[in-house]
Amino acid sequence: MSFSSRRRNYMLSSHRRDGLIEWMKGMLTHSFVLDLLAATAPATFAHFEELVDEHRACAAGGPARSAELANLAAAAEAPAPAGARRSRLEQIVPSVGVFHTPLPLRRAFLHYDGRYRVTKRRHVTLSFNEIRQVLNLAQVMALCEAPAAAPAAPGAPPSVSAPAKAFRGPRLVTFDGDQTLYSDGANFDGNPKLAEAIALLLRNGVAVAVVTAAGYEYQVEKYTMRISGLLAYFREQGVTPEQCRSFYLFGGECNYLLRLSGSFELEPVKERGPGGWVTATRHVGESPANWSEAEVGSLLDAAHASLSESLEDLQLAARVIRKRRAVGLIPGPGEAMSREALDECVLRVQARLHEHSAASSLPYCAFNGGRDVWVDVGNKRVGVSILQTFLGLEPPECLHEETTYVLKVLLEFASGGEILLGGPPSAAEEGAVKTPTPAEMTRRQSAGSASTGDVKQVFDPYTGDMVDAPTPQKNKRQKK
Repeated sequence: MSFSSRRRNYMLSSHRRDGLIEWMKGMLTHSFVLDLLAATAPATFAHFEELVDEHRACAAGGPARSAELANLAAAAEAPAPAGARRSRLEQIVPSVGVFHTPLPLRRAFLHYDGRYRVTKRRHVTLSFNEIRQVLNLAQVMALCEAPAAAPAAPGAPPSVSAPAKAFRGPRLVTFDGDQTLYSDGANFDGNPKLAEAIALLLRNGVAVAVVTAAGYEYQVEKYTMRISGLLAYFREQGVTPEQCRSFYLFGGECNYLLRLSGSFELEPVKERGPGGWVTATRHVGESPANWSEAEVGSLLDAAHASLSESLEDLQLAARVIRKRRAVGLIPGPGEAMSREALDECVLRVQARLHEHSAASSLPYCAFNGGRDVWVDVGNKRVGVSILQTFLGLEPPECLHEETTYVLKVLLEFASGGEILLGGPPSAAEEGAVKTPTPAEMTRRQSAGSASTGDVKQVFDPYTGDMVDAPTPQKNKRQKK
């Protein structure tokens, strides 16, 4: 296949795939085609587990290779240089990252199969998302089996203090905003099961953080609007002030840190000086404390130019907006851009930034947000790393999660099966106030807007402002 052909067929590009999960999916496909998934999948996941264990041993400075790998290297007459430690998994999937915990993958798969009966399917094999859930479930199992963490050191933030009741699980759980707490561009307004899971984590002494690309600097009211349904649930369910202070929100990927107060209001966490999150994390290599503002501006200038060129070349019904640490291509009022156009814009800006001098010293991300394209200085990996450092936690004590199912398993495993999530409501729960409905959220938005007369206003997730509601119209320039 020619290079130009690969450029035209953008779905072949690796920016939409995860190498490890794709390889696992390919290994399992053979068993599915032969109708042997039920018989062989547990052993296949056990093999994955063995490879992960070996990879962790190599990363920790353990044996460089298993005996099998050494024999293979000798047979190929290509022994690795002295001191090199490359696991079999790294050789198969060069892009594989770091595993902070063991992964009991065979047990996780059997648990998942018992719930969803995937081995009984005859026409649809295991999907990418299902394998990812098995991996997440395995991490939950490993975290819940780990020894209880030692009490927090004197002076540590209250959010990492040991709970009164033993909770054998992570001490920090982080979430994405879009496509996890809420749909792209929407607000958290109606997911009571997820709200319940987050509240239960807080009640068990677990710090919870939303790490989101939405960046409004420290304009607290705009973040509050995005998660107002979740905050209303905390208030209505009686989450205590101490538990509230274990809830964080990291805006702009890793640029603006806020914390929930005991009065259910988000408050900025100071950046500089004693106790400031930027000062406390300056030794983290990619922390904002170490960024050059000149390089930040130069990188965003290049991204702005690329998105502006894409806007003109593709004649998109959109506009480019610039923020302090981000630049985005967003649809016009009542308009939409096709997935193909969004991916084209992402790949163009990635290619431009790859050659930019600031890209080697600054963490950044360029992504298709489903309805828009964004380039942010910083990324969620940096955000999670900063939270871990600021709260005095180690990576094996933390979990980044996306699904209510895995959270349910986490809560049940970590509490010894005492916590049940999403079960039949009790009589008291039947009469309880539920998370606000979309209609109620619309009413709140209208009540908080500056609209006059009969002009209806809605919340703009890109700027955080209340704007006049667009008049629906057909997008003639970019069709889905």
